[in-house]
Amino acid sequence: MKARILQIMENEGMSPSKFAETIGIQRSAMSHILSERNNPSLDVLVKILETFPYVDSDWLLFGKGEMRRISTSVSKQQEPNLFSDTPFIRTIPQPAAEYRKENGVKEDVNTIKSAEKEVVIRTELVSKKINKLVIFYADDTYETFVPEKNKKE
Repeated sequence: MKARILQIMENEGMSPSKFAETIGIQRSAMSHILSERNNPSLDVLVKILETFPYVDSDWLLFGKGEMRRISTSVSKQQEPNLFSDTPFIRTIPQPAAEYRKENGVKEDVNTIKSAEKEVVIRTELVSKKINKLVIFYADDTYETFVPEKNKKE
């Protein structure tokens, strides 16, 4: 990955310190990456891809393909001319869908769900018999209560 980062720096004609400043990281972090003391973090890679949009992410991450991203747009939109007769319609480019686990298929919140029957089974509580009740007070005293039924048995 170091070689690919160096290739971007060479393509841009930047020194390591200028490159670090441009993408918004510390010069020392760039030095550690180039000396292979540290691998670039995800944050550094994202900053490179955001700063240099022509760089293909597959190339930067895996070394696959070419450095320059293949353009998918047919032509660039021109700015409107106030004096032209053609109406200007600006289309907003939609980002390409990315597969991520957290972006999995989600249920639409506004869909009507079919009613489900819920069966509730009540079970009789087993009657428990109290043998003795002890109450502890804050002044370190206590009282013991024994139900009348237990006394007779």
